[in-house]
Amino acid sequence: MLDAGCGTGWWLERLARDGHPADRLRGADRDPDRTAAATARVPGAAIATADLRALPDPDGTFDVVLFMTVLSSAGPPAAVAAVLAELRRVTAPGAIALVFEPRIPTPANRATRLVRTCAVEAGFGPRTAARSVTLLPPLARRLPDADAYARWARVPLLRTHRVSRYDRR
Repeated sequence: MLDAGCGTGWWLERLARDGHPADRLRGADRDPDRTAAATARVPGAAIATADLRALPDPDGTFDVVLFMTVLSSAGPPAAVAAVLAELRRVTAPGAIALVFEPRIPTPANRATRLVRTCAVEAGFGPRTAARSVTLLPPLARRLPDADAYARWARVPLLRTHRVSRYDRR
């Protein structure tokens, strides 16, 4: 399993805690400070400082690839396409990618771009499932508790992100 753009290893740590063997987990991030933190956080996982457009892994290495707000930070459409092409290369046929990205523009964060599902499908494969998630953060921060969050999160229009599954064919 590859966490593409693993950052400090939060997802990898969660996967290891949930029973995935650390020696079967791989992370890649371009920032050496983040990969050092991920290495310390998940002993036994293989963490590489690498550009997602040029991974050191052989073709068809991974059965699962996670993209957690990676594509929206990859840069212009050509950079997104290059990341997707490389990740498709290292993903085994029949494998899946789970993609968590904003589903609406985030003008307050100029470092990110909205990546449409059609771009991911063109670069990786067809989407087989999707679900909107994450209550609008400015609203969520003002809510008094988890119950209020759950009530407001039932309103699809107020959910800002999408988690999608894509199949590598």
